[in-house]
Amino acid sequence: MPGNLRKSTPQPLPFDKFLSSDPHASSDAITDYGTTTYNTLAAVTELYDAIPASVIIIDARMRLVGWNRFSRDSINGLSDHEMPGIDPLKRVHPDDLPEMTRKARDIIDFDTEESGEFRMYHKSGPPYKWATFRGKRAVIEGEPCVVAVVTEITELKEAEAQQQKLQEQLLQFQKMELVGQLAGGIAHDFNNTLAAIIGNTGLAIEKLDPASPAVSNITDIHKLALRSAEMTRQLLAFARKQTATPKVFELNEAVSECIHLHRSLIGNNIRIEWNPHGEPVQVKLDPMQLDQILSNLLVNARDAITGSGRIRIGCQTVRLAQADCVIGRPELAPGAYVKLSVSDNGSGIEASALPHIYEPFFSTKEVGKGTGLGLSTVYGIVMQNKGRIECHSEPGKGTAFTVYLPLHHDERHANDGAAEKTKAAPNAAETILVADGEPFILTLIQDILESRDCTVLVAKDAAECLQIANECARALDLLVADIMLPDMNGMEMSRLLKQRNPSMKLLFMSAHAPEPFARSWAEEHEMNFIQKPFSISDFTETIDRVLNPA
Repeated sequence: MPGNLRKSTPQPLPFDKFLSSDPHASSDAITDYGTTTYNTLAAVTELYDAIPASVIIIDARMRLVGWNRFSRDSINGLSDHEMPGIDPLKRVHPDDLPEMTRKARDIIDFDTEESGEFRMYHKSGPPYKWATFRGKRAVIEGEPCVVAVVTEITELKEAEAQQQKLQEQLLQFQKMELVGQLAGGIAHDFNNTLAAIIGNTGLAIEKLDPASPAVSNITDIHKLALRSAEMTRQLLAFARKQTATPKVFELNEAVSECIHLHRSLIGNNIRIEWNPHGEPVQVKLDPMQLDQILSNLLVNARDAITGSGRIRIGCQTVRLAQADCVIGRPELAPGAYVKLSVSDNGSGIEASALPHIYEPFFSTKEVGKGTGLGLSTVYGIVMQNKGRIECHSEPGKGTAFTVYLPLHHDERHANDGAAEKTKAAPNAAETILVADGEPFILTLIQDILESRDCTVLVAKDAAECLQIANECARALDLLVADIMLPDMNGMEMSRLLKQRNPSMKLLFMSAHAPEPFARSWAEEHEMNFIQKPFSISDFTETIDRVLNPA
C-alpha cells in the first residue's frame, strides 16, 4: 500500500497491523469487520498522508520502520522500497545529534514523552533547516518504537532571530542615546570651564612680554585646554549634539593634524603612511566632521590588522565628467573633487558583508568591540557634504576606502588676508550687551571687547539684561548672549530686546549645540552662533563678521 504510514521489519506491513486500538486483535479479526473497516483504514491512511509534516516510526535500533507521504517525498526523497531501515538521525546537525539521540533512547527505555527543536537537512544534503519534534513510545508487535511528528519551523526561527536582532538594536540605540545624553551634559559643563581657561590664557599671553618665563607655562596650559576642547567636541559629536558649521580649510594640513592626534590610538605596531597632495587643497565642510571621517576609518583599519601592519592615507584631486557620474557615481555632479583614501593591509571584508557595511548597527567585529555606527556615521557625513564613499576589499589582503568631497573654489578666499586688514573693527561707537550665567565668561568677554575699545555692558541673567537695556540711553548694536540663561531662554529675551532695538544684531553662544528648534529660529531671524569654548581670535573674527557683514 504505497503512501501509507507503515511499519517494516524486513517487509512493509499493512497499515492495520499496528494501528488497531486492540493490541490483541489479529489481522483476520480486523478483516472480519468487512468493507466498513477497510474503508476506515483507507481513510486513516489518506489522513496521515495529508498531514504537512513528517510522521515517522523508529524502532529500538534507531531504524526507520514507518512513515507518511510527507516524510518519504519532502524529507527523504526516496521510494517506499528505499525507506525501510534508514537511520533518520543521520540528517540531524552534528551539534544537535547527541541531544536528539538521548531523547529517542529515553522514549524507548523509559516510556517518556519528549519534544524539542533541532536542525536537519532534507533529501540529499545541507543546508540545515530548523524543525520541532514531539515523540512518544508505542509497542508494535511486541517491540517498543518511537512515534514522532516532525515539523519544519525554519521561517519561525528566522522571524524570531530577526525579532531578537531588532530588540538588540533597539537596546543598543537606547544605550547609545543614554550615554550620548550623559556625554552631552558633561561636555556642556566642561566647555564653560574650558572657555574661561582658553580665553584667559590667551589674554595673558597677549599681555605678557614674550621674553617672560611665564609665557612658556601659560602657553602649555593654553595648548592643553585646546586639546581638551577637542576631546569635548568629540563627546558632543558622539552624542549627536554637535552643530555642523562648514568652513573652508586646507585639507592636507587638517589631515596631518588628525593623523598626529591619532598616532597613539593606532599603536606602534602599525605604520602610518601619509601622502599629501603636492599643492594646497581647499574643501568646505565642518572640520569636526573631517575628524569623524578619519577617526572611524583609521580605527576600522587598525582593528582589521593583526600584529604589525600598514595604514596608507592619500590625497588627490580628480575632475569627473558627466559620463563618469552617470555610469559609476550617480550621486555626484560633474566637477572637481578631492579623493581622500584610507587603506590597510589587514584581514579584509567578505564579499557578502560589503553591501551592508554602511547600515547602522552592522558590524563585522566581535561582540562588544564595535557599535556598528562608525561607517554609517561616515556615510551620512559624506552624503551630507555632497560627496561619495567607495569601498574595495579582498579577504586576506586588506581594505581601501575612498572619500570624494567637492573641491572648493572661492575667489574671495585668496584675498582673505587683505580683506582682514581693511575690515572695520569694533570700536567705542558700538555698544555691545553681553549676557551669560557664568561670571568668569562675562569677565572674559568684557576684557576681550574692552581691549578693542568697545562699550560693553554685562548681565548675569535675562532680568538684569532687560533692565540694563531699558536704562541704556544708547542704541544697542549687538547682543552677545548664551542660549540658556538662568531665568529665561536667550532667544526669547532677544525678542523683547528687539522691540526697543530693532536694528540690533544677535550673536548667541553655548557650551552645548543649539537644539533643532533653536537652529530653525536662528535661520529665520538671521541669528549668528559661536560654540564654546572659543579662542580669542575666533571670537573677535565672529564679532567683526556680525557687525560688519560683507
